[in-house]
Amino acid sequence: MRNFSAGVIVALAVAGCVPRTDQGMNTSSDRQSLDSARAALAEGEAGTSLAIAHGVLASQPHNVAALAQAGDAEMQMGDRLNAEADYKRALAIAPHDVKARLGLAKMLLRDNLPAAEAAFRAILADAPHNPVVLNDLGYTLDLQDHHTEAQAYYVEALASDPNRLSVRVNLALSLALSGQAPRAEAMLRDLAQTAGASSKVRLDLALAQVMAGHDNDAALTMSTELSPDDAKQALLGMKELKPVGKVTVTESSSPK
Repeated sequence: MRNFSAGVIVALAVAGCVPRTDQGMNTSSDRQSLDSARAALAEGEAGTSLAIAHGVLASQPHNVAALAQAGDAEMQMGDRLNAEADYKRALAIAPHDVKARLGLAKMLLRDNLPAAEAAFRAILADAPHNPVVLNDLGYTLDLQDHHTEAQAYYVEALASDPNRLSVRVNLALSLALSGQAPRAEAMLRDLAQTAGASSKVRLDLALAQVMAGHDNDAALTMSTELSPDDAKQALLGMKELKPVGKVTVTESSSPK
């Protein structure tokens, strides 16, 4: 999904403006470094991810993948100004780069959901069947209470990548929000029981349990993840979500 398109090179050449890029000069070591940066970000180690990306950029300042990765790390660190700058630097080199476009689209989620939705739809038009784009578009639709349409995009994403955990979690939460909490609870219970399941997945299960009216089960689930006081407060918060059907679902971090 984030591979640099040969069509972009052709388009730039026709326009008579082919900027210098380092994309074709990536060494195996650089690619491994960026893989490590993505893995670090997935583990919540944004500082490590950013340091690795900066290491690649030190020798390849026009490396689009490294610029986008730096932007993703900066976003996780709350540094929106530098994240936006890095995404735009990447797009100045490769205007169709999916990862950088996704980064800018995600920046709209906080303040302008319709604009974010439009941006994700535009990316999807250029990258159809891309599971990350489909997941992010579904996420944005869920935030606007368009759950049925969101679920259709999650299902399409899973058709492309059946093992993508973030999509499976989002689909379950979307089902819970649209009145199918028992089904969501069953899905999340299965995910929570898989090896290596994160605390976030187990807390999502607790939310589905509350939505299904199983407060005692939710309290038990949270007791393994939170202190008694925190679990009590979380349960109260989840109960407040139930009547209005509003919840934050899991975004694709760069990369998943």
